[in-house]
Amino acid sequence: MKLVAFAIVATFVVTMSVPAKAGEDYFAYNLTAVTTFTGVYLTPTGSTQWGPNQALNDDDKELDFGERLTLTGLSPGVYDVKLVDQKGRTCILHRIDLSKATSFDIRDVALTDCK
Repeated sequence: MKLVAFAIVATFVVTMSVPAKAGEDYFAYNLTAVTTFTGVYLTPTGSTQWGPNQALNDDDKELDFGERLTLTGLSPGVYDVKLVDQKGRTCILHRIDLSKATSFDIRDVALTDCK
């Protein structure tokens, strides 16, 4: 368990220390306990136009817990993320900064703005 925690922290530190560039790959890591997402949508913070469902980039068209999802069509910037779980509950993560990092984590404690 300590090794897994170290690996997660090490990944976070590495991705946070390298500025993102246009054309780079971006990733979302689902670090929730059991939540699978069928919808993962991003929009630049302040916009109301959600981009395409990024979960469709995955082989099974879902972002399962413990899985990494490749995000496409993004440029460095700050985004809001809309997540839709298998039960249809929608959660919004605000101000995800992908200008300095190429990935972000989804954790249970962050899923507070859900309906």
